[in-house]
Amino acid sequence: MSQIAKAYSFPLFQAFEHVLTFYESSQLPCGIILAVTNGSSEEKIQDLKISLAKAEGFTDIHCFYDKQSSILGILLGDQMLGNTHFHSLFIKEQLQTQRMLAGPVFIASFPEQGESAAQVLSGMVQEITAGMGSAGDIHIYSGKRSSEVKRSLLLVSQDETVNEFLRIYLQRKGYCVYLADNGREAWEKYKRFLPDAVITDVNLAIEDGYQLISKINGVEHGTKIVVLTHKRLEDDKKRSFELGVSDYIAKPFSPVDLEARVRSLLS
Repeated sequence: MSQIAKAYSFPLFQAFEHVLTFYESSQLPCGIILAVTNGSSEEKIQDLKISLAKAEGFTDIHCFYDKQSSILGILLGDQMLGNTHFHSLFIKEQLQTQRMLAGPVFIASFPEQGESAAQVLSGMVQEITAGMGSAGDIHIYSGKRSSEVKRSLLLVSQDETVNEFLRIYLQRKGYCVYLADNGREAWEKYKRFLPDAVITDVNLAIEDGYQLISKINGVEHGTKIVVLTHKRLEDDKKRSFELGVSDYIAKPFSPVDLEARVRSLLS
């Protein structure tokens, strides 16, 4: 699985990754459009892409479809928010004509709205999967967190079973969950997504949990850090709290207790 797809645990990011990486590294503007559909196919997506190219004169169009969520993602190269909004009207009309539109249309632009392309896409997906917006409405993604937007967590553990178990459990509780299995990967994803909380083991490969905690605490973002580890020695617990963690939970653990502690920290 690709890095962005794994980070967001959402298939649409896997398709978007190479394009997002290109635009972010090149600092080129782009418009992003997400639409909830009632199903699609490669043929329908290709027809939409051709229509958009003919009608609007585009040469830089990327369309992706996630079967799991029925969300259609469109990236328009070299487009600011105003133009993206204008072109979304055409896209909405095309989807309605083909009886494909089943929900709202969300639009945004990068870097005009002040976040990375990946953060913009993440925020849009959070809002659209949270059920914001009515069918046929066009919403401009503000990039500002509201009380209805999911809290984000970064899970860091070398144990894939623990990561997958907690990912499923915490996503069902309404969190947006990112994953990492070593300290270096966790730091890269932390910088990229700036999650609200990090749940990390101290036993990590490449860079250990203490190094990761120190780096995160050097970023003024207010991220809460919870240590989840097999280590039960008082020295480990003391060292973790000295580094500024908000909570320390020893394994075996209760996911109910863990989620309650995280929820309390983020409230």
